[in-house]
Amino acid sequence: MNKQHLAVIILVLIALVGFGAYYYSTHKTGDEAALVAGETVTNKDLDLEFKYPGGDTGFELLQPDGTDKGILKSYLMIPKAEYQTYKTTEGATEAPAGMNVFILALPDNDATSTDATAPATTTSTSTPRMSRIAELQEWANKNSTFTSIGLAKAAPETVEIDGVKALHYQTDGLYQQDIYLVSYKNRAYMFVGQYNDLKDITYTSFQELIKSVSFQ
Repeated sequence: MNKQHLAVIILVLIALVGFGAYYYSTHKTGDEAALVAGETVTNKDLDLEFKYPGGDTGFELLQPDGTDKGILKSYLMIPKAEYQTYKTTEGATEAPAGMNVFILALPDNDATSTDATAPATTTSTSTPRMSRIAELQEWANKNSTFTSIGLAKAAPETVEIDGVKALHYQTDGLYQQDIYLVSYKNRAYMFVGQYNDLKDITYTSFQELIKSVSFQ
């Protein structure tokens, strides 16, 4: 396994404690991640667009192949200078902090609705359905291996990203992590920013990335 591929695996491993452990255990081998240049990511198939700083002083964007078990797409963004140093440093084991976007499939409850604030509906058995944000939190709790919501420093707050309600929480570990979890068109979108300090490029850039998110 070459250093570049190892860097991707280690970054995912620390991105979300539980999620990374699962990903690492099922992706120890595989194709190298594709390096992509540019500042705007548009994925029409998954109804998502976001921006990140590129260029020599910005981030390297990597897209690991081989997703499975409900993981539809992964975007990993690492500060370019730190990534280049990491790749060329013999014996380096701690990948740099970065920004990450994971898209996962949700259970088929209501694939067509995009309104995160829609009122509860009634099933054929007259059982009231939970609101979209309540369903998302229940899913996050049941899948804490993916979401790390059990490691949240405080109860998740409800915010909005591009008009869609999202769960926002922070966790602690090798790096501080700022996490947003969104339910949209029967998918979960997880945005993760890692940092040591609020002045870090990964923190400030992540706040801008969140502002740029557009659901198509």
